[in-house]
Amino acid sequence: MGSLHDAVMQYVERELKADSGVKNVALFAGAREIDESVEELTLQQFHAKYRLPATRRIAPQERPARQPKANPEPDPAPAASGDGAAVMEFVERTLEVDPDVSNADLFAGAREIDPSVAELSARQFHAKYPLQVKARLARAAAPKPETPPEPEVPTAEEPNAADAPPMEAGDPVAVRGLLLDLAKELATAESKAEVIEVMARLDDYVAEIMEAALG
Repeated sequence: MGSLHDAVMQYVERELKADSGVKNVALFAGAREIDESVEELTLQQFHAKYRLPATRRIAPQERPARQPKANPEPDPAPAASGDGAAVMEFVERTLEVDPDVSNADLFAGAREIDPSVAELSARQFHAKYPLQVKARLARAAAPKPETPPEPEVPTAEEPNAADAPPMEAGDPVAVRGLLLDLAKELATAESKAEVIEVMARLDDYVAEIMEAALG
């Protein structure tokens, strides 16, 4: 376990030396590939356990000789994507790597990418980004419907094809995926408040299920 901890620390130090402004989200994703136990940490815990010690360790090596004080240029704020494309890409990439990542960790990472995300509530963020991505991934993972067999030529006793009822539309696999997501959220809720929060998003699930049912 110690060697894995050291490997993660060396990785964080190496990335910070290459780019001191690297995002916690990027460091966190790379660290999880080295040591799976890192997944048990939140972004804040990861920052305190790895990034802060690594920053202190490499700071003396990177600190230049004392020079007269000058007005430092402020670090540029992260550029907001405006249309949320960068946040959506981050959420999709993170969910592909870890489908069970918490909404809180996604929310924290999204705020680093686009500060305007902080104006959303946790519920609004979930409906706007993770829920949309999960629905899209469910549709993409759904198997293609099999080609129906060639219809038989109707006989005099059989109804004409024009009189037959239309085939049902929709994507049952996507609907099933959304229902499983809802069930998973309810199952992992640890308090009555979390259950209420999940049920408050029921309308969002209904909208997604209707969309998947209509194809």
